[in-house]
Amino acid sequence: MKPFSIFHLGQILLVSLQEEIDDAQVLQLLKELSERVKATNSEAVIVDLSDVEVIDTFLAENIQKLASTMGLFRAQVVVSGLGAPAIVALKSFNMSFGHNLRFALDAEQALRKLGHKLIKI
Repeated sequence: MKPFSIFHLGQILLVSLQEEIDDAQVLQLLKELSERVKATNSEAVIVDLSDVEVIDTFLAENIQKLASTMGLFRAQVVVSGLGAPAIVALKSFNMSFGHNLRFALDAEQALRKLGHKLIKI
């Protein structure tokens, strides 16, 4: 079973990581996501990392690659659900994530950052 799922929300793809993801699976995710963004002409990708407790340098570097690659497809990237340990890890890596990558507390805030208004019923 893959440790990630990709859902379509109109022109937005929501990527959910259900568990810790190894290096080979990160590369598989990047490949599948690139293919889906290209095929669907998606305008944005939300990467939900709320179930990921530890972010290592490989995952952090691939988040950078993801943002860069999605930028080539003119798709914005918002990473949501980072816990305190993950934020500390990203800060300690001292990486530059560029202008195509933004962060949100959760998927709802990520949608708002992408200009979508949620209606509560």
